[in-house]
Amino acid sequence: MKAKWIPFLLIAVMGAPARGQSQSPDRFALTASQVALAISLSGMQTSPEHVSLLTRVVATEPAPVLDVLSVETLSKGPVTENSGVRLRVKLACRIPARCLPFYAIVSSVPSTAWPGSIVANAPLSGTAGWNASSEVTMKAGTHATLLMDDQRSHIQIAVISLENGIVGHRIHVASPDHKQTYVGEVVNARLLRGSF
Repeated sequence: MKAKWIPFLLIAVMGAPARGQSQSPDRFALTASQVALAISLSGMQTSPEHVSLLTRVVATEPAPVLDVLSVETLSKGPVTENSGVRLRVKLACRIPARCLPFYAIVSSVPSTAWPGSIVANAPLSGTAGWNASSEVTMKAGTHATLLMDDQRSHIQIAVISLENGIVGHRIHVASPDHKQTYVGEVVNARLLRGSF
């Protein structure tokens, strides 16, 4: 290598960001403490050691106001009063431009720590929690519409029911080509509600 290229290479190396540094200085990583605070403010007491983020989440400001959009139980089987539960919590910045919606897992939460208005106690499987004598509202094979919406978006999907269900229970449904499956709460014979 010729000696005249050495100064240019040194300038290029010195100008490059160090390994492990963010390329963009206007992005701030959100922490488990910030998420725990937002969840606690929504009415469900938790601490940072019980919160784990599924991925690195960044925002355009260091301490954005976070809103809890939905909470879903991940525990299988019946939830008793003193049993610990794992929850999947969907959060987003109050101002949508600050960060993208993201999920966090909250573990070891006693079911008495969260109000019923935040977490739906409906079983995750559509066939659990009701007996055969209950009237089936939506039969397997029914062509229906799945509505998924939150404060920021509204999605309507044509689906086919994969199992029987009654109003208020969650069942599995699939896209007409059976390439995608979803879980939705039965609203009536042709309508389900889901979350994302």
